[in-house]
Amino acid sequence: MKFQLLRAIVAIAALRIACAQEGPTCESSCGNVSITFPFGSGPGCYYSSDFLVTCNRSSEPPIPFFGRTTSNLVISNMSTGKSEVEVMMFVARNCYNSSGFDLSQSYGSSLTLRDFRISAKNKFVAIGCDTQAFFSGPARGNETSDGSGCISTCARDSLIANVSCSGFGCCELAVPQEMKSFDITVTSYKKPRSNITDFNPCSFAFFVEEGKFNFSTTNLRDFGSVRRMPMLLDWAIGDSPCDVAREDTNNFLCKGNSECDQSYAGPGYRCLCNEGYEGNPYIADNCTNINECERGTHDCEHNCVDTQGSYECRCREGYSGDGTKDGTGCTQDESKLIKIVIGK
Repeated sequence: MKFQLLRAIVAIAALRIACAQEGPTCESSCGNVSITFPFGSGPGCYYSSDFLVTCNRSSEPPIPFFGRTTSNLVISNMSTGKSEVEVMMFVARNCYNSSGFDLSQSYGSSLTLRDFRISAKNKFVAIGCDTQAFFSGPARGNETSDGSGCISTCARDSLIANVSCSGFGCCELAVPQEMKSFDITVTSYKKPRSNITDFNPCSFAFFVEEGKFNFSTTNLRDFGSVRRMPMLLDWAIGDSPCDVAREDTNNFLCKGNSECDQSYAGPGYRCLCNEGYEGNPYIADNCTNINECERGTHDCEHNCVDTQGSYECRCREGYSGDGTKDGTGCTQDESKLIKIVIGK
């Protein structure tokens, strides 16, 4: 009886995954963000609660939230090929006015994740002339809480270069691998705070995707209007690596023309379309053949013939060789050349 019940539970789980992958009622987009399995916005449309996307259609355009709207974490982009989600994360700040500390304009920033991680493609950035910023949170292994920080300083007459986070007006740090939560604090390190509030009333700290923030001296005065910055999250399926997950054939998510990514060393597993294919590897039959001949991504000298997952190079009649530009190419057959010379 217990065995029959277990089989029924497994069958229901497999059916839910199949429905999520193929369900016609699942929303495919929210605003300008595409939603595709393992993510989803309705019952049966997502792999697990960690992949829920809530679409707020009362806004114009609609806004996709990571998880439920109560998280207030907006999704700006997502990729199944790279196993990444870009979210708009809050900026921590510490502000002063002529009377001193401005509590109404000062707050921290924090985030706690389960099956997702803060991508190492992000940078931790702090802005200000009297700024001490720090982040803490458990990283790989979850045994202890890791943390780091930086100090940014400058004076009214400082010569600060734009697009440079060197510690003068702006500092930055690399993000550790596999960090799944953080708490950012930003404070003034001088007591009392130096007289800079007229041109730098606030200090700021945030995580941001590398390449999506360039420091400018105008940030010292005007960054207060920025509430969120784009930050990347990494994701994977479950907790088991490829070899273990593949044994559970009913729930293994790498579908046709795809493979489990053996280069991924984090928790869980990821799927990739096979070379020569593209699409969503988590949906059955969605990894489809790439026609390199039509796209012009081949290296054929004469004729390109598309095949499943690849292509072939062929020489024109009267020529022979491997047909590739980087190989032997196509050379005219000697017997054919002789016939042309003697006029036959």
